[in-house]
Amino acid sequence: MDFQKKLDAQKIRRQGPSAGMETFDSANYTIANNQAVYKAHIFESLQEPSGVRWVLWAMDPVEVEYTNISKMEGERIASSLLRSLAKDGVEVESHLQGSVGLDVHIKGVSDVDMLVVVKSPILVDTPMVVPGYYPPATDTRPMVDIVADLRARAEVILAANFPAANVDIRGPKAIAMEGGSLVREIDIVPAAWYHTTNYQKSRLECDRGVQIYNKKEHVLHVNYPFINRKLINDADTLTNGILKGVIRLLKTIIADMEEDAKVVAKRLNSFDLSAIAYDMREQLRMPAYLRLGALERLREHLFNLIVNPEIRGGLYVPDSTRKVFDSEDKVAALATLYAECERLAKSIYDELVPFGDEYNGEVLLQRPVALVGGWSTV
Repeated sequence: MDFQKKLDAQKIRRQGPSAGMETFDSANYTIANNQAVYKAHIFESLQEPSGVRWVLWAMDPVEVEYTNISKMEGERIASSLLRSLAKDGVEVESHLQGSVGLDVHIKGVSDVDMLVVVKSPILVDTPMVVPGYYPPATDTRPMVDIVADLRARAEVILAANFPAANVDIRGPKAIAMEGGSLVREIDIVPAAWYHTTNYQKSRLECDRGVQIYNKKEHVLHVNYPFINRKLINDADTLTNGILKGVIRLLKTIIADMEEDAKVVAKRLNSFDLSAIAYDMREQLRMPAYLRLGALERLREHLFNLIVNPEIRGGLYVPDSTRKVFDSEDKVAALATLYAECERLAKSIYDELVPFGDEYNGEVLLQRPVALVGGWSTV
């Protein structure tokens, strides 16, 4: 493998455009860019083989300064929309979701997903835990029509508020925005609150669901972004940050594939990759200084999913709303991903044991590496 090429691609991916291209919050952008350059220097200077350096960097979080700019930009666009909707008497609230919200993105300049949720009325699981807790809805339209109206208003408002941006309204679930004054691609996702029985009992934010509007089908789809985030965050803590590192590694492996393989592998979306990593959380309980071994654990796990259809067929996303491998296309993507992961592991083994014979995963599992960035010493 050409690890120097991969390291160069990583450096470009982790940094944003030149500071002069950032029109929003340029002071913070300059700080972020400097931090990215410094981090690149650290990884490029590690006294490790190039393949090891690439894996460690791929697992590392994007600089917090870049992530903060992404979050602020998403909030800026959502706030503009909320103010305009409020003038029309439409009360909504916004919430960050997706890879940036979970901190598993791999680009300095990452797209941002913002949920825009109708405050009232609320969809409620029945029978209600506390009868009469929710007052009768003042808007008696079907909820799907209420969120469809929100979507239609948002399409017009966003185009008016950001006339220089490209506002793409063709997506079934999200209004996609880029260009103009935007320094990130922003997806606005209209939805309604869905109060599950668990949420009615616990009143914990993580148990709250949403119903996302699909414009193409004119239906609502249930989603649980907050429990998904909590489950992954909790498991990541127990693995010393290695679980999220594996999610980033999976994304980076795909990003660096040749185009024909990448087209196949990308049939597994970000949510699918997070689910695969979450499913191997018990295998990732290792000290941070042994995190190179996560690559071998990942290779083993992907192989196990390939050769065991029953295990593969029983794998659900963390919030249990659907199976991961719900199409044959995703099985083909898994095979492509495994082949690249195996090639990567064997290439690194050859770096570490240049005159070795047959591949031995224990070499990666037992190889201590430097603690860089936010990794703990646990």
